[in-house]
Amino acid sequence: MVATDHRSSAWFVSPDALIVVDRAGTIVDANDEASRLFRTDDLIGTSVDHYVPDDQSAAHPNRRDSFHDAPRRRSMGAGNRLSLKRADGTVVPVHIALSPMPDSRVLAVIRDINDIVVVEERLTEALRRRILVEDHERIARDLHDRIIQQLFALGMNLQAALPTANENNDQRVSEAVDTLDDIIRAIRDVIFDVRRAQPDDDSLRSRIIGVSAGFISSLGFEPSIELRGSLEALPTRLEDHLLAVVREGLANVARHANASSATVELLAGDDTVSVRVTDNGRGLPETLDRNSGHANLLARARLAGGSFRVKSRTDGGTLLKWHAPRKAPDWDAID
Repeated sequence: MVATDHRSSAWFVSPDALIVVDRAGTIVDANDEASRLFRTDDLIGTSVDHYVPDDQSAAHPNRRDSFHDAPRRRSMGAGNRLSLKRADGTVVPVHIALSPMPDSRVLAVIRDINDIVVVEERLTEALRRRILVEDHERIARDLHDRIIQQLFALGMNLQAALPTANENNDQRVSEAVDTLDDIIRAIRDVIFDVRRAQPDDDSLRSRIIGVSAGFISSLGFEPSIELRGSLEALPTRLEDHLLAVVREGLANVARHANASSATVELLAGDDTVSVRVTDNGRGLPETLDRNSGHANLLARARLAGGSFRVKSRTDGGTLLKWHAPRKAPDWDAID
C-alpha cells in the first residue's frame, strides 16, 4: 500500500510534465506540470498532434503509429532535438521519454530544456569563435613560416647573383629583388589583417565552422575541421551546396555512426572544390535509411556537375566525399 501511495504521489510532485496518450493520439491523463508546460488546463481529450510544431506536424502521425507498431522505451535525449508547441503557439525545446503502457497507451515524460539550449548555444558560439581564431592564426603562421621565408631566401639568392650579373641583367635582378620586397610587405599586411579580423564575419569559412560547432551537442564531441585553399569568390549556389554537404554529413554521423570522432575536410583548389566527412563509427548499415540524406547529396552533386560517394572505411567508420567544379559555366541555371 505504501508503494502504491508513493507511485501515486510521484504523478503529482514530478518536476516534469507527464501525459498519457492512447493509440489514437488522444491525451487521456496529464499532471499539473503538464498543464503549466503546455499552458492550458484543457489537455485531457485533445490530440497530442495539436502540440507538435507546424514544421513537424505532417510527419508526426506516422511517427506515432510507427512507435505503437513497435513500442519500446525511449529515454530522454534519444534521437533528434524535439520541440513542443504550447497552446498559445509558442515553441519550446524539450526532451521526451516514452514508455509503453497496457492497452496501447504511452506515458510521455516531457522536460523543458530551454535554459539548457541557451547555454549550449552560447558554448557553441564561443567554440565557433575559438575555432575561427585558431584557423586565422594557422593561415597567418603558414604565410609567415612558409611563403615569406621562401621569398626571402629567393631574394637573398638574387642579391648574391648581382656581383656576377652582366651589364644587361643586373638591372633586372635589382628590380626582381625590389618586387620581392614589395610582395613580402604585402603578405605581412595580409597576416596582420588576418590576425586582426573579427570572427563574427559571414564568410563561408565562418559558416562552415558554425555549422560544425552546432553539432557538438548531438555528436557528443567536437568535430575536427580542416579548411584548405581559397574559399573566396565561390558562386553563392556552390557555397550553399557545400554547407548542405557538411550539415548532412555530420547529421548522419550523429544519427547513425555511434562514433567518437569525426573530421570535416574542405579543399578548395584552382578548378575544383571537395568536401570529405569521415568518422570512426560503425560504418554503413547493410540497408541505407531512406531518410539518410544521401539521395539529396547525390542530386546536389549532379546539379553542380560533380560527384558524390559514401562508403565504409577499411579501418572502421564511414567516408563521405562530395566533389564539384569550382567554376561551372551554368551556375546561374542551377536551382
